[in-house]
Amino acid sequence: MSRVEQMQQVRADMAELSAKFGLAMKDAKGESLIQKAIDLKLSRTILSPPKTIFPCAAELKGTSYLDPCLIVPASLPVELMPRHKSIAVGGQVQSIARSMYAMSPYMIEEAARAQGFWDGKPLPMLVSVHGNYKYLVQQKSYFFKYEDFVGSDIDQLSPVEPDLMSLKLKRYYWGDDLSSELTLIVAEY
Repeated sequence: MSRVEQMQQVRADMAELSAKFGLAMKDAKGESLIQKAIDLKLSRTILSPPKTIFPCAAELKGTSYLDPCLIVPASLPVELMPRHKSIAVGGQVQSIARSMYAMSPYMIEEAARAQGFWDGKPLPMLVSVHGNYKYLVQQKSYFFKYEDFVGSDIDQLSPVEPDLMSLKLKRYYWGDDLSSELTLIVAEY
């Protein structure tokens, strides 16, 4: 499937889901789940393009607990949405919680600001886990997993640019950004 066909499919899926469930995120009592996400300090402001997103875990109507999820504003163009496995809309969400895979706000911001290219791909960040700078995080990542390590295991130390020779010799461990498992939730806020 081409990129254009994928975007058309995402638009069609979003239109169908929003017609059925709506884009507003409210719990069973009618209270805003976005406010709950803010109270849980899940909001992250990303500058490229400027937007507030919510890396989280969520329970959707008719499905089980999903982790990871990323809540994005409905105003975000489909072309700028992150890679994902499935899509949902705000009206499907029953509850939200912290994701065990989400990186800290500091690391998410650093991943959003990371620049550069290596071998025709965006240059990853090199982060430390338990004092060891050996783990690569892809640019614009919100989640991290490598074997038993998850986002919260990343040390709150400044990420560094990987040494290109060590990168070429595969001396680092690529963390998974979990985009192949990510449920993207499009909501109005």
